[in-house]
Amino acid sequence: MKEIPKEQLAMLLEAGYETRSIEFKSPFLWSDDNSKWLKEKVVRAVLGMTNTRSGGQIIIGVSEDNNRIILDGLTNKQLNSFNDYDGIKGFIDGFSYTGTIFDISCGSFENKKFIIFTILEFYEIPVICKKDGMERDILKKDIIYARSMKSPYSTIQATYLELREVIHMAVDKETYDLGKRGWVRKTRIDSEKFYKDKVKDIE
Repeated sequence: MKEIPKEQLAMLLEAGYETRSIEFKSPFLWSDDNSKWLKEKVVRAVLGMTNTRSGGQIIIGVSEDNNRIILDGLTNKQLNSFNDYDGIKGFIDGFSYTGTIFDISCGSFENKKFIIFTILEFYEIPVICKKDGMERDILKKDIIYARSMKSPYSTIQATYLELREVIHMAVDKETYDLGKRGWVRKTRIDSEKFYKDKVKDIE
């Protein structure tokens, strides 16, 4: 497993609270059946980061108490349970119609070890949850998750605010892809005039 520099991990932790691009998760053993709800929370966070501009990172090994973060770290057994990248990606992508793009690395800070998921925003189209989860209604079929645009930041079912961003992201990607395929946009439509003309046509 790739290890990120201590300074880089320190920068992710230094704020002392979650941001739109950083989410904390308590330490757990990925292979433990009793941790299914925590695994599904990681899945939800990955889906949410995927549908958020520039993606983000999930740091496992950090708990919260009264809005204060606690750097618990992971035991060696917990850390090693994240070595099976293919198995973890298969589990996460089992909840997505289109798949996700992420990397898993580890890091050390204050003599404690952490797992870091680094998630990229979706490649072509938004990621939609493919099926219901098994635990506590954490994951629901056909829902688009995203990181909230309003504080306190969390992974939520996308509201109109997040959906606007998701749509813009998809349009940006499609425009870029069309450009690579040789399509050239020669004129810019005056949207106000366009709609006025359409209204006249209807009248």
